[in-house]
Amino acid sequence: MASMNYQAFIKKAKDVDHDLRGMAVSDLINQLKNPSTPLSKDDGERYAEALIDMLQDPQSYVQNLAMECLGQLVNLISPNTSQAAIISICSRIQDTGKDAGNNALSVALRVVVSKISENEEQKSMLAHMATPVVNTLEKSEGLSTDVMVDIFGALFEILSSSGTYLAADSEAVANVQSLLLRYISHKSIPVRRRAIEALGKFVVNTPGKRSEQALDTIFKRYQTSDSEEDSGVLLRVLVTIIRQSSQRVESLVPVIVDTELKIVDESERERRVVSLVAFETIIRHCLKYAQERRDEIYDAAVRALKYDPNYNYDTEDEEGDDVMDTGSEDGLDEFGDDFDEDIYEDDEDDSWDIRLNGVKLLSAFIKSGLYTPDEMVGRIGVELISCFKEREDIVRAEILLAYATILDQLKTILGSSSAVDMEVEYQAPAILSSQVPRTVSSLISVIKNYTKSTETKQLSFAIFSRLMSIDSSILDDLLPSITPLVIATLAAEDTAGALKSASTSLVKTNLKLDALDFLLVFVGRQGLPDAAADFLVAIKDGIVKSVSSKTFQAPMTSVYVANDLVRLLRVSVDQDARDISQFKQWIHKMAELALLNTSSKDTSLSKSCYVFLGTLLQQFGDMVDGSAVDQCLETLVAWKSGSSQDLDAISALTTAVTQPTHLPSAKVLGIAPRALEQADKLLIKNDQTVSNAGLGLIKSLADYGAEALSDLASELLNNIIHVINRTPVSPPSLALYAFASVCPFVPASFMQSIAPSLVKGLSSAAIYDKQSASALSKLFHSVGSKFPEQFEQWSDEILQNWCDSYAEFVRQRASKGSSVIQVQFPSQMLSNASKSILALHRGYLEANGQEWSNEFLAKYIGASAEASVDLACLALRSLGYASLSGLLSQDRELVDRINELVKSGDDDLRSEAATALGNYAGSHTEMLSEVFDKATDSEGIVQLSYLQAVQVAVDHVVGRKRNSKVAESAWRQITQYVQNTQKQLPDIIAQSLAVFAVAFPKTYIPFLATCISTSGSNAHAKTVFITAFRTLLAHKSLCAACDEQIKLVLSSVLSNIADSDVNIRRLSLLAMYTILQTKPVLIEDIVGSLQPELFSQTKVDDSLIRFITMGPYTRKIDDGLETRKCAYQCVYMLVRSLPHLANEESVIDCVVRGINDEQEIRTVVQQIVGESISKMAGSYASNMAAILDAIEKALGVKLPNKAVKHEIEKHQEMLRSAVFILVHLEPVTKLPGCDGDRYEEVTKKASEDQENGIADYYKELIRVSANSTTA
Repeated sequence: MASMNYQAFIKKAKDVDHDLRGMAVSDLINQLKNPSTPLSKDDGERYAEALIDMLQDPQSYVQNLAMECLGQLVNLISPNTSQAAIISICSRIQDTGKDAGNNALSVALRVVVSKISENEEQKSMLAHMATPVVNTLEKSEGLSTDVMVDIFGALFEILSSSGTYLAADSEAVANVQSLLLRYISHKSIPVRRRAIEALGKFVVNTPGKRSEQALDTIFKRYQTSDSEEDSGVLLRVLVTIIRQSSQRVESLVPVIVDTELKIVDESERERRVVSLVAFETIIRHCLKYAQERRDEIYDAAVRALKYDPNYNYDTEDEEGDDVMDTGSEDGLDEFGDDFDEDIYEDDEDDSWDIRLNGVKLLSAFIKSGLYTPDEMVGRIGVELISCFKEREDIVRAEILLAYATILDQLKTILGSSSAVDMEVEYQAPAILSSQVPRTVSSLISVIKNYTKSTETKQLSFAIFSRLMSIDSSILDDLLPSITPLVIATLAAEDTAGALKSASTSLVKTNLKLDALDFLLVFVGRQGLPDAAADFLVAIKDGIVKSVSSKTFQAPMTSVYVANDLVRLLRVSVDQDARDISQFKQWIHKMAELALLNTSSKDTSLSKSCYVFLGTLLQQFGDMVDGSAVDQCLETLVAWKSGSSQDLDAISALTTAVTQPTHLPSAKVLGIAPRALEQADKLLIKNDQTVSNAGLGLIKSLADYGAEALSDLASELLNNIIHVINRTPVSPPSLALYAFASVCPFVPASFMQSIAPSLVKGLSSAAIYDKQSASALSKLFHSVGSKFPEQFEQWSDEILQNWCDSYAEFVRQRASKGSSVIQVQFPSQMLSNASKSILALHRGYLEANGQEWSNEFLAKYIGASAEASVDLACLALRSLGYASLSGLLSQDRELVDRINELVKSGDDDLRSEAATALGNYAGSHTEMLSEVFDKATDSEGIVQLSYLQAVQVAVDHVVGRKRNSKVAESAWRQITQYVQNTQKQLPDIIAQSLAVFAVAFPKTYIPFLATCISTSGSNAHAKTVFITAFRTLLAHKSLCAACDEQIKLVLSSVLSNIADSDVNIRRLSLLAMYTILQTKPVLIEDIVGSLQPELFSQTKVDDSLIRFITMGPYTRKIDDGLETRKCAYQCVYMLVRSLPHLANEESVIDCVVRGINDEQEIRTVVQQIVGESISKMAGSYASNMAAILDAIEKALGVKLPNKAVKHEIEKHQEMLRSAVFILVHLEPVTKLPGCDGDRYEEVTKKASEDQENGIADYYKELIRVSANSTTA
C-alpha cells in the first residue's frame, strides 16, 4: 500500500462532503482486507491516527466506518502502533469527557482491544494497556454510562486475555484492583455489572498477591457488611468468580451458603434476588457444597416462587412450586438475565423479579440430579403446577418452561436402558398421570385469563407434546377441554410468538406451528381410542385449513400431520375395525390439496405432499375413490429426468407399491410397465442418488412377479448389473437387493449367459465387502432357490475366493516380515463368505423341497479337516451362524466332531471350532455347563479354546438374550470354579464375568464386589474378579443402572489398592485409572479418602527390589515398578479429570520423587506436570526449590564407564525428561513465593551444558513449547 494512497485517502477523509469521507474509509476497508502490498510502519501509524480523528466526525455513519476500519487495521500494524492507537483513544476520551456527545471513541476502544486480544503475539503488549484504560476512568469527569460500560468492556478483554502478563506490573495491578473495588458499588447498574465482571476476571486470571488480596477483601467485606446493598454487590462479585473459576473460591462456598440461608427470606427485593442467583450458581458450578443443604435451599426457592405480596391469588388449588431454566450460564453477560433492570412488566410491583429467580434456582436443582425422577414430578412438579397462574408473563413462561423440561428429563430417564432393560422402577409415571388433570385445567385456565399471552399458549402445547411423548394416552380423558384451544389456534390468523424469556429455545416462531407440532406427536401414537378419534374428527378441518397458511413451515407441517393421521387411521381400522366414514371426505380433500401442491415452489411443501400421496395410496388405496387413485398414481409416475422433485415422486411411488400395501394389485400392474421403463433409464445415470431411487422402485415392483415385470426383466437385470459393475468390489446394497428381486424372473439361459463374469465379481464381493453382506445373502438365496442348476458354479466360486484369501493370509503370516508386521486372521472375510454360502445353500435346499441339512458343511470338518483348514474354517463359521439362526437341531455326532477340532493343533481351526461350539451352546443352553466342564478339565491351549467357547455362549445367552435363568446357573458355576482354584487363570474368564455385570447390573455388580471382598488370601481368585470389574469399567456403553451400582461398590473394590499382594494392587490401580478416565463423576465422593494410599503407592518399595547375577553383570529387578507406574498414571488422570479434588501437595511430592525414579515413571511425571502446572500453579511455585533440587540431581547423573547402547539411550531419555519438566515450570516462576532466581540459575546451567547434550535438549524443547503456545 503506497504513500500516495494515503495522500488520496486523507484528501477524501478531510473533505466537507460526508459522503466522500465515508467513501474514503469504505475504500480503505476493502484495501485492508486484500492489501496488494504490505502496510509500512509509517502508513500504519498515519492511517491509525487519521481513523481515530474520524471517530469524532459529525456524521455517525462515518464514525461507524472508522470503527470497523480500525478493527481491520490492528491486525496489520505493529504492536507499538496498536499501543499508540489505544493510548490516543483513551486520551481523547479524557479530553472530551462528558461533552463527547456520543460513544464512538469508547466503542472503538473496546473493538480495538478485542481484536488485539485475538493475537497471541500482542497479548503481552495489551497487558500494558490496562494503565491508560484505568486512567481514562479515573481522570475523566462526567462520563456517560454507555462510555463507561465500553471502557469496562475493554478492561474485561485485557484481563481475560492478558491477566497473566499484567501480574508482572505491580503498580498496574494495584491500580486495577483499586478501581474495580470502587466501581462495583457504582450507582449505575450497567456500569456496576461490567465492573463486577471485570473484577471476577481480575481475580481469576491475574496471579499474584493482589488478586488474592482482592478476593480476600471482597469476602471479608461480604461477611462483615451491615449494608444489604454492599453485601449484595460483593456477593455478585463472588458469584461471577464462581462462574468463571469455581476452584478459586470453593472453600468459601459453604460460608456463602450458610450466610445466605440465614437472610434470604428477610432481605429486600434486590438483595434477595442476589441470594437466589448465588444459590443457583453454586448448584450449577459447586454442586457438592449444596448437597447437605439441599432442602433448605429448595425451600427458599419455593418461597421465592410464591412471593407476591401485592396480589391475592385464588388459593384453592395451591400445592407448591418449582422450575427449570435452559438459559445461558456463561459469557460476558453473565448477569444479563439475573440483574437486568429493564425487563419489568409491572411498573408498580417489582416482586416478580424474586419469583423469576426462584424459578431459575429450582431449574438448577432439576438439572443437578439432586432429586430423583419421583421427587421431580411429585414434589417439584406439584409446586410448578400451582404457579401456572402467575400473573407476569415472563415469570409464567419460565415456570411453564421448567415443567416442560422436567418432562423432557423424565422421558430421557424412562427411555434409557437402565429403565427399560434393567427393570429400574420409578413411580414418576403414575405420579405424573395423577397430576395431568390439574395440569391441563391449570393451563386452560391461565390461557383464558391471559388471552393475549401467545407464549403461554405456545408453552402449553409444548407441555402437551411432552406429556404425550411419555405416555401417548395420558391426555385422552382431557381432550374435550383441549379441543377448543386447538381448533381456535388452527383457525386463527397467523400469530407470531413474541417470547421474552429463555422459552424461545423450546417453542417455534409461531403459535400455529406449536399446535401442529403437538398434533404430530398426537398422531404418532400406536392406537386410536374413541376419545382420541373424537378429538381428531373435531380438529381435522383445521389441518386442512393450515395447508393454506402463510406461516413459514405451517403448510408442510400440516401435511405431515395428515400423513401420520392416515397411518393411524389404518392401524385403527385393522386393529379395532373402526368406522372411519367421518374421515373419508377429509381424506379426499387432503388428497386434492396434496395433488395441487406437488408443483409448489416451496420445495419442503412439495416434498411433504408427495410423501402424503405415497402414504395415502399405501394405507387406503383400496378405500379411496378409484379415479382419485388413478390421479394420484398419474402424478407419481409423471417424472422423467431424476430431478430433486422427481426423486420425491419416485420415493412416494415406491412407498405406495411396496408390500404390504392396500393399493390394489391391478392398479400397481397398470402403472408398472411405464414406471419400470422410466426407472430403467435412471440406472444408466452416473448419479448414485438417482440410480438408487430407480433401484428401490424396481425392487418393490419386482415383488409383484412376472406380470409386473412383463418382458422387461432381462433388460432391467442388465442395467442393474451395470450399476453393480461401477463398483464391483463394493456394489450398492440396493442394486444387490434389486438383483435378488428381479433375477427369479429372467430365463435360465439368460442367467447362464451372464453367470461367468457375474459369479466372479459377486463372489469376490461376498468375501471382501462387509457393507453388503445382508444384501448379498438375499441375492445368493434367490440364486440358489431359482437357479439350483447353477448352485455348484456359484458355490465353487465363493469357496475358491475364500480359499484364495486364506492362502494369501497364510503366505503373509509365513513371510520373513511376520515378526515385524502382525498379520490379522481374515475374520471379516470368513464371516462374509460363511453368510453367503449359507444363504446359497438354504435357497438350494428350498428349490429341491428339502429340509435343512448339515451334511454339506459337515463333510468339510470330517477326518480331512486339518488337511483343508480353509474349508473347515468356513464350514465351522457357517455352522455357527446356522445355529444362531435356529437351523441347527441337536446333533451329538456333529458336536463331538467339533469338540475334537477344539483340540486341534492348528490355531485357526481350533479358534473357529471354539467359536462354533460357543454358538451351538448359545442356542442350546443346556450345553453351556458341559462346555465349561470341559474347559475346567483341560489344560493349556485347549483350556483356552474351551473358555473361548464359553465366552461366545455367554455373550449370546447373557449379553444379547438376557436369559436370567441361564445367567444364574452359569454365574454360579464359573465363580465357584474361580474361588476354588489355586492357580493363575486366563483373563478370558474375567471377560465373561463382566458380561453378567453389564447385562444385569443390579444383580451381578454387587455379586462381583462380594466375590472380590470374600476372596481373602486367594490372590488368583481376587485377580480374576478385579480384572472382571476393570473390564466392566472399560465397557463403552454402560447404562445408568450400571453407573449407579458401580458407584455403590467402588469404595470397597478400590480399597484393594492397599492389598498385600503387589499384583492385586496393580490391578486395583488400573481399575481406578479406568474410572478416572471414563466416569470420573462416579469416584468424586471417595477420591479424597483414596488419595493417601494412592500417593503411598508412588513410593519405591525396597522390599520388592531384588538383584540377579548374570556372569559378570548384576541386574536390578524392581517387582514394584509396574504397580508404581500404575499409581503415577492414576495421579495423572486425577489431575486431568478431577483437578479440584487432587491433594496438590501430594501431587507435587510424587512429582519430586518421580523425577529421579525409573524412566517409565519419569515419562508419566512429564504428563502430570504438563496437565497440572496451570491448575496448581501456586503449589508448584511454593515448592519450586524441591522440584529444582530433583531436576538438578537428575541432570547430574553420569553414565557408567563402558556403558552399553541400552544404558546410553536410557540416560538420554532421563536427561530429556528432566529438561522437559524444567521448561514447563517456566510459567509459574513469576508467581509470588516462587524462587525465580534459582530457576533462572538452573535454566542457564542447562542451556549451556553442551558436554552432556542437555543444551540441545533445552533448545529443542523451548522451540517446541513456543510453537505449541502459538498454535
